[in-house]
Amino acid sequence: MFGRWLFVRLNAAEKALRDGRLDDACLAVEQSDLREHPRGQKLVEDLVRPLVARARLSRQAGRLKDALADLDRLMGWGRDTPEVHALRAQIVAEAKQEARADAADKVAAQRAADLLRAGRLDTVRLDLDNVGDTQRRAALAKELERRVVRAEEIATQAGKALDRDDLLGALRLWQDAIQRHGRSAETDAVAGRLAATCGEAVLRWLGEGQIERMLAVRALLEPLTDMEPRVAETARVVELCARAAEQLGAGDYVGLRNVLLRLKAVREGVAWVSGALDALADITAAQDRLTASPLGLCASRGAADAFHRQDAGATLHWQDAGATSHRQDAGTTEGVRLERPLLVLVDGVSSALLVNGDRVRLGRGGSSTPVDVPLPGDLHAHHADIIRKGEDYFLTAYGRVAVNERCVEHTLLRDGDRVVLGEQTKLVFSRPSAKSPSAVLRLSHRNRLAQDVSQVILFNETCLIGPMPNCHLRTREGQDQAVVFVRSAARASGAALYVRQTAGEGWAAAPVQPVCAGQTLDCGEIRLTVKPYTWTC
Repeated sequence: MFGRWLFVRLNAAEKALRDGRLDDACLAVEQSDLREHPRGQKLVEDLVRPLVARARLSRQAGRLKDALADLDRLMGWGRDTPEVHALRAQIVAEAKQEARADAADKVAAQRAADLLRAGRLDTVRLDLDNVGDTQRRAALAKELERRVVRAEEIATQAGKALDRDDLLGALRLWQDAIQRHGRSAETDAVAGRLAATCGEAVLRWLGEGQIERMLAVRALLEPLTDMEPRVAETARVVELCARAAEQLGAGDYVGLRNVLLRLKAVREGVAWVSGALDALADITAAQDRLTASPLGLCASRGAADAFHRQDAGATLHWQDAGATSHRQDAGTTEGVRLERPLLVLVDGVSSALLVNGDRVRLGRGGSSTPVDVPLPGDLHAHHADIIRKGEDYFLTAYGRVAVNERCVEHTLLRDGDRVVLGEQTKLVFSRPSAKSPSAVLRLSHRNRLAQDVSQVILFNETCLIGPMPNCHLRTREGQDQAVVFVRSAARASGAALYVRQTAGEGWAAAPVQPVCAGQTLDCGEIRLTVKPYTWTC
């Protein structure tokens, strides 16, 4: 009975082969008992040629999986002839190449989709040629066309708003076009018009004192600045006006004066800027008259007493200093002390940062890691330390640091050393005076800190101010000199600062003055203001 069933299956398989039904014949041959029969072995031999031929046809049609399936059947039946082996190796290589091409096509399609989402429409148009899959390419092209049309429609509306002198409306429409749909040739053309119009409008508003209009476009200038670098100067003028308004509200008259002077340099002859500077001069003069009056003297002494009553264990005493008596630990509730970095403002000199301590941390401004000198640029949060040992200064690097074009990790700093932190943050180490152990870090123009700080004073007991080369802070003219110092008995980090004129007319009788927060002090022709430093302008 079983033998009869075997013959039935053999007959059916042979008939399927004669009829060209290869899959039915192969299905029968998959049964091992059939292949072991002599007629089954003959059937396998008869299947080799048609299966190889079908594999070749499948290969030509690009159906590589079907071709491999037929060849794998033959190899499973022990018919691994040289012809089958060579053909299979070729198909496997083609399959791998096809897989790599498909992967590359998926990457190209994903890149185009990412660029489309980012709004870089012109770049997407160029990259579409790299997408081989016709369906993917068609879908991306359709979305690209939709975005381009919509972006150009909104850009056209922005251009019409410009024609109506509606600058604010034009900026909003243009920003909506690039943020929601992307950049195109039309939006770039409108951006050029907006850049020119914004520059003219801001200068006009500055002259007319229309600060509220400048503040209205403040937030809209940032995306335009990324595309049109010339807008950066316009945005800077707007920021100066915004900062001036904030400083006036905070009563920061020293900072307000510096900002107004920068606005005056932008455009001469602006009436309201000149008037504001005159008003600040009147405020400063009035403050000086009040401070010089008997009332000011009593007020400062009373504030100092209150301060020292709060300072645990502080003692009060007076000592003779020439013709005048002064307090050794003079101070007020806003007295400037050496517990944190200080901003030093001297008329005619760029701002300076005064830091005290045996270890000064340098790092990237704006990072969460606290540093003493927050530098702009691509730096580590804590990039380097300057360590003072006696009167010597050493630099220890935690990021890339070069001194005189030589990469270093730890080195002794000498007068005139050129230091580069990272790739572009440049500064020069200086020891201007042999009589003072303090040193100076002079920053390049592009690496200035917030509030226009161009040099860092590594304070050690004294800081000299004047026109001479041995001064830490050099004034541009005059003969007067002054020294900022701490008393020899109070050089700890919390000690208060004093200043005294050391050269110029009447210097011998000049008093020792305590340095108080925000108070402008006159040392002959030198006008000095010191206050706590904040990283933001």
